Amino acid sequence: MNIAETVQAMGVVGAGGGGFPTHLKLSSRCDVVIANGAECEPLLGNDTFLMEKEAEDIVLGLSLAMEATGARKGFIALKAKHPESEAALREALRGKENIHLVLLGDYYPAGDEFLLVREITGRIVPEGSIPLAVGVVVLNVETLRNIARAASGKPVIERTLTCHGEVRQPSVLRVRIGASFEEVIARCGGTTIDAYAIVVGGPMMGWVTTDSKAPVTKTTTGVFVLPRNHELIRKKALPLPYIIKQSKTACCQCTYCTEFCPRYLLGHNLFPHKIMRQINFGLEVPPEVIEGAVLCSECGLCEVFACPMELSPRVVNRAIKERFLAMQYRPTFPKRELDTRSDFPYRKIPMARIEGRLRIEAYKKRPLTHPEGVLVPSRVELLLKQHAGAPARPVVRVGDRVEEGSVVGEVGGEVSARVHASIAGRVVFVDEERVVIES
Repeated sequence: MNIAETVQAMGVVGAGGGGFPTHLKLSSRCDVVIANGAECEPLLGNDTFLMEKEAEDIVLGLSLAMEATGARKGFIALKAKHPESEAALREALRGKENIHLVLLGDYYPAGDEFLLVREITGRIVPEGSIPLAVGVVVLNVETLRNIARAASGKPVIERTLTCHGEVRQPSVLRVRIGASFEEVIARCGGTTIDAYAIVVGGPMMGWVTTDSKAPVTKTTTGVFVLPRNHELIRKKALPLPYIIKQSKTACCQCTYCTEFCPRYLLGHNLFPHKIMRQINFGLEVPPEVIEGAVLCSECGLCEVFACPMELSPRVVNRAIKERFLAMQYRPTFPKRELDTRSDFPYRKIPMARIEGRLRIEAYKKRPLTHPEGVLVPSRVELLLKQHAGAPARPVVRVGDRVEEGSVVGEVGGEVSARVHASIAGRVVFVDEERVVIES
């Protein structure tokens, strides 16, 4: 069994939030593999923690990924503000002449894979394409750690996440997949307020829930507890029809959303201000300007930093992409030589400015702790779709006894991933969406 097949068998998917099945990336050929440890979302500390504590496994995972893809060079990207992580990686890289560290500034979105490819290789990913089109594979550092674990027969049954905000002890935790947000919060000493909502993921690109019993998945990078009346919660909870009407009414065509858009600055024909103007004519027919929405990375700079009217081009672009998907319409873009816009070097937004706009800078003053051990609950809810592509199909029934690490969800399509039991116990519920196990 080669490493790509091993990774598939162990259920490894992109741990940075996208969840793309990793075996598909490792089945491709490229000449550069980039380990993404930039961790550009505010307040997250998972990748920094892993690079400091598990540097050897990350380097091993990168070496295995390079071997699988035939890559001659590897790079590990991290922010220069983390000297402990840098020192651990340099020690782990002794004798690895074909792998290099790249130190980044503290700006947003430093971890965008298109920007990383440009920063490290000088290549620009074409419109509507992926880094592989220019001979590069990008993998999150926790994904690489999981590749190293997979090589020794360990499936993905836990993840590292940050729990921050209105909790008594903000922490980076190791958590078994399927544990509830409620249990994660309890491990951090509970909340400091009663009326709260949870941002799942990072403050910029995460989504909001008030369901504290929802489960941790392979892609849960963060659990942020905020007051329900916090400005960030309010904006993320706005319904799409309101956002559309607000955009039609208030957009002044200042062009700032375009001028700060990372994809536009890379030379892509994405013009968010034109899309905001075009939606006055409806989304049913995809004219050329509207098609550019599929190029949006949904980083959120436009709505958090650029727009003086506090509108949400990101949400509009996402709605257009969802409409295209429902129509089974996939825009195509002509092949052309790309070059960065002239102001590209001057549009790196300092993280402190982002934290201020999000009104979360006060939380940064509370340092993250790192509790020992792994949070292992007595009950787990394992979603069968924790990844991009088709959900896994259940292969257990109610009443079955399962061991820790046994397969409970098998690959459900060409793009899919296995799901493994994160605790030993008895299956108490199964449907097409989830498997519930109690110890």
